[in-house]
Amino acid sequence: MMLRVVEREAQTLSQKKQTFTFEIDNGLKVSGNEDQLRSAISNLVYNAVNHTPEGTHITVRWQRVPHGAEFSVEDNGPGIAPEHIPRLTERFYRVDKARSRQTGGSGLGLAIVKHAVNHHESRLNIESTVGKGTRFSFVIPERLIAKNSD
Repeated sequence: MMLRVVEREAQTLSQKKQTFTFEIDNGLKVSGNEDQLRSAISNLVYNAVNHTPEGTHITVRWQRVPHGAEFSVEDNGPGIAPEHIPRLTERFYRVDKARSRQTGGSGLGLAIVKHAVNHHESRLNIESTVGKGTRFSFVIPERLIAKNSD
């Protein structure tokens, strides 16, 4: 349910500048802090919308994986230079300071994501290739998956 709300909000925020694929396992539920997880998920999706150019395709996935449940946001945008990746989760860090002022934001989004996923025994994974795109993901461990999830 939460992911469907994020999907609608992302479509509205994008104003049809990007295209989306949402691959959501609606039966996959987590025992955790819903506010923190919603904040993490929203930040990752909104960052993809706000930091990729028009025409970018964004794929959002929530799926079962061997050791739990994985949430990922992947785009085919410009990518992030390798030297920036280790600092992306630092509070107030911005890759492009000029663009960040134009698009708004506080520079706290990925720090919030990191805190939220750490609270759920996970870590934020960031993979990016300049000119090809970026993938942000985290895996919620099996022990936090609700027992009635199939």
